[in-house]
Amino acid sequence: MSMSQLATMAKEISFDDESLFIQWKDGVSSKYDLLDLRKKCPCATCRGGHGGKVGAATGQIQTIKLISWTKVGRYAISIVWSDYHNTGIYSYDNLRAYSDGKESAFD
Repeated sequence: MSMSQLATMAKEISFDDESLFIQWKDGVSSKYDLLDLRKKCPCATCRGGHGGKVGAATGQIQTIKLISWTKVGRYAISIVWSDYHNTGIYSYDNLRAYSDGKESAFD
């Protein structure tokens, strides 16, 4: 069964020192741990592209803060982290799938 289109459209996005919160247009609320999201960064460097190893760029991170975020079109957000990493684009599809229990959403 596929999700409704509203399930992957963010209505409101906010964050605090430990979590990112997304209120989806279908009424569901999701909460994401910031350290977990940083370690799941989908950029090529963090995913082991360019000859690297998955986790090599993020494995040593113990704490992280979210500095800011911006929308990327209608499909994603880009996050600036307190380690000044900012190349990961987190798609709404992946964020929602991860929130709904699909652990492999960022793999």
